[in-house]
Amino acid sequence: GVDPEIQRFSLNLKKVERIKRNFNPAALGVVTVSRRNRVTNILLDGWTRRQVVAELTDNQGDLLAHVFEGLTRADEAQMFLDLNAGNQPNLLEKFRARIIALDPAAVGVNTTVRMYGFEVGPQTGNSMIQCVGALERIYRRSVDAEGDPNWLQMALLLVTRAWGIDRFATQAVILEGMASLWSVNTDRLDIDRLVHKLSTYPGGPSGLHTDATQMAALRRGHVSMAVAELVTDEYNKGPSKKKLPNWTRKRP
Repeated sequence: GVDPEIQRFSLNLKKVERIKRNFNPAALGVVTVSRRNRVTNILLDGWTRRQVVAELTDNQGDLLAHVFEGLTRADEAQMFLDLNAGNQPNLLEKFRARIIALDPAAVGVNTTVRMYGFEVGPQTGNSMIQCVGALERIYRRSVDAEGDPNWLQMALLLVTRAWGIDRFATQAVILEGMASLWSVNTDRLDIDRLVHKLSTYPGGPSGLHTDATQMAALRRGHVSMAVAELVTDEYNKGPSKKKLPNWTRKRP
């Protein structure tokens, strides 16, 4: 079988059909299997080829296999990543495998995201986040800058307090914009004031995204930096003893 937390999210059915049309048994090569126990064998590489043989032989065909015993799930996940280095899984698939392989950044991002009620995955919905590249960029920048708490944690705290688990609040440019805003103004920000300003922003997170996209297009800049600038301007509206400096700083 396959371990759904280590393998790709799904088979490439078009690839299966293409191999079936041009089937050449000599070109199947060797698949890689982890033997967990007497009855459980996990396919780490060769899922597509196994599916082709199964469909063409009514599940009676054989494949040559390298069989490993004594692997931990972390070992299995790392082997999946190593074996697919030239045929890269997408970022989400790699991220999931890296969690199992105990990659520090992937584990840190996943722990932080789950802390605020979200999951990283390919599905769409109000509790799902797909922008794994942005999540990891924020997390790593904060680690490199020794940010404490991590900027990703603060970005998620701010958007969830303002908008709950709205999927539009966790778009990449909004999270990166909020993380940048926090990293530059850590000692100045009144979190309650900022959350209130975000929660009353016209159109909510979707409206903020639209406004930032338009601003960035006019200035030929980054949308995430436009998010930070718009939120800074909104934060400074009205009476306040501590206003933020105008947003002129480049991405941290």
